[in-house]
Amino acid sequence: MSEILPVIFTALALTAFAGTIFQSKNRLKAISVIWLVTLIISTPIINSEWNRINNLLLDEEKSHYGLPKEWEDKQVMCIHFPDDYTSSEFNDGRHHISSTGETIFIDTYWNESGVCLGGFSEYSNGFDFLLNSTNILDNKLLVNYTESSFGPYVTSIGGFTPTGNSYWALYHNGAMSMVGIGDLELNSNSIILWQVDTW
Repeated sequence: MSEILPVIFTALALTAFAGTIFQSKNRLKAISVIWLVTLIISTPIINSEWNRINNLLLDEEKSHYGLPKEWEDKQVMCIHFPDDYTSSEFNDGRHHISSTGETIFIDTYWNESGVCLGGFSEYSNGFDFLLNSTNILDNKLLVNYTESSFGPYVTSIGGFTPTGNSYWALYHNGAMSMVGIGDLELNSNSIILWQVDTW
């Protein structure tokens, strides 16, 4: 979309110039011609961006809705931070990062801040997947946990530690997990979501 900005700024500058140089009866004609030419020049850019966005995200009928198409039938780990927490790394929307650590895009229109790491396929255990997928970003998504008789209990992700009656809740394929992350068995296309819930 940044390709269209120079076209718009040029049109605005020409509009301002036309507003000062033309007499009032010709001013509207000149400005109309400037914006018509701008629209004609911008149409391929807008069309290209629209196609890129449509091809980037999966639609509502897919299980990986809102995620990149290249992650279809792959494993994905998403962490959504609460509204009152500002992560220094992920505060401008939901970041989509590949299994190699490359940022695919940032969804600034997403209602929450956070990160989704995707494109994995080799994990069968949820805890291994959590630790290894978040590790691709070094310490930006550091996971802290305690061991208990029920297995690992996640206490902190990405610097956020829930307090009071809130906790990091684990969701697997859209539903709250009935087992802990240490006992969670994954499919080749599992989506894990961590978000802060209250009890």
